[in-house]
Amino acid sequence: MLFGLAVIPILLGVGVAVDYGRGLIVRDRMAAAADSAALAAASWPGLSEAELKTKVQEYFDANFPPTALGAVGTLNVSLVGDDIVVQVSATVPTTIMQIANIDKLDVGVTNRITKKERAIELALVLDTTGSMGSGGKMSAMQNAANKMLDTLFEGKSVSDSLKVAVVPFSAAVNIGADKLNSGWLDKTAGSTVSYEDFKSGVKVLELYPNNRSWGGCVRERGGAYELTDDAPTSANTRWAPYFAPDEPDYASGTNYCNDYLSDGSYSSATCYGGGSTDNHKRQCFPGKYAGKNAANGTCGTNNLIGPNFNCPPNAITALTKTKSTVVDAVNALAPRGSTVIPAGLLWGWRAISPTEPYTEGKPYDDEKWVKAIVVLTDGQNDVGGGLSGFNNSYYNAFGFAKSGHLGSTSGSNAESTLNAKTLTVCNAIKAKGVRVYTIGFQVNDTTTQNLLRNCATEPEMYYNSPSNAELAGIFQDIAQGLSELRIAQ
Repeated sequence: MLFGLAVIPILLGVGVAVDYGRGLIVRDRMAAAADSAALAAASWPGLSEAELKTKVQEYFDANFPPTALGAVGTLNVSLVGDDIVVQVSATVPTTIMQIANIDKLDVGVTNRITKKERAIELALVLDTTGSMGSGGKMSAMQNAANKMLDTLFEGKSVSDSLKVAVVPFSAAVNIGADKLNSGWLDKTAGSTVSYEDFKSGVKVLELYPNNRSWGGCVRERGGAYELTDDAPTSANTRWAPYFAPDEPDYASGTNYCNDYLSDGSYSSATCYGGGSTDNHKRQCFPGKYAGKNAANGTCGTNNLIGPNFNCPPNAITALTKTKSTVVDAVNALAPRGSTVIPAGLLWGWRAISPTEPYTEGKPYDDEKWVKAIVVLTDGQNDVGGGLSGFNNSYYNAFGFAKSGHLGSTSGSNAESTLNAKTLTVCNAIKAKGVRVYTIGFQVNDTTTQNLLRNCATEPEMYYNSPSNAELAGIFQDIAQGLSELRIAQ
């Protein structure tokens, strides 16, 4: 009899625990759905209050469907100053508590989202290699980027909360021929990188043939400064002007790709590094450039032969708040050259860095600004590593493979070395708090897919091989994510 009398309060105690537990689950799910809905709606500019309510309801229903546990009441949305206030309640049917004539529990949440807007610094690091000229990929990328800019600029021609840089890349990055006297360049051949293809003291800017001039590309620095955004402080830390040497005339069964001058009287040439073979001397002889015109022609991936071989024709567009400047830069992109992803990433990073050479970027610890990089590539790192001929690769931002900046001087591991450099740069960028989005545009190479996934800040910020038609949606998804970053709860 005593046990029978005790069963009822025991069951009620269990029932209260079970039913209140179910109520708390409903409340937590409802709160999360209301929070997500308010954040998403707040990222859409220019909504009226009625439109805002509709948007919040759509997002709430997607995250807490009508079939979820509990009967949801009316969703109330109101604007209070810069705040979005979302209130919602639900009725949860009880189970064991019905013994005590308690048939339901009422739960409710009130969420307030403060629209404290932050600004964005964005670098678009875009692949402009020769392969982007096929299959409509270049125009698809340009259209997708322009739609993203439409979203981010929010109908404004000049934004007060957005700055965008455009960084085209192929085997190197073009900082602009107008930067010749900027102080960023090692014009006096003070570093080994500046003359490593000739001999000590040779200034490559003085070697340009009569019909060619420096195109604006630079070599990457050597040593500890190579993969950083550190400001230049001396000749050895400035960037060497890019100069792809005239490769040897057809000789020894090898047809050298970038052969644009006659080798001339090369026999007395003294080469950097002690190269003494005929082909070394043919290439490093500086006297063959004086008063000559470079031949015209192309060699692979739409590349014009000459000292600017593998240098993209489009220069970096520094951070700007003016939409037309960014749109013009995107629309002007042209395909040329092979792929060196770390060069693009490095200059995308430098474009939003607060330190020289570009100084438009805000300090990394400025809480009012969010920094982000979107990098798109349609292929793996590729400089023709291991090619026949003593250079063992195409010329690129890290020089020839034979110079040693790409691992083994044979060039056999040039691409894997570039992959390692890519990941090092990605990790350094993310360590500064910069958000990295990566897009493998129709990339089928598993190694490159994994590289881009690991480069992204989060796995969902990596997009794998969209088609031309899908690319615009990817850019819009990134734009939406960036817009949401502007809203601080």
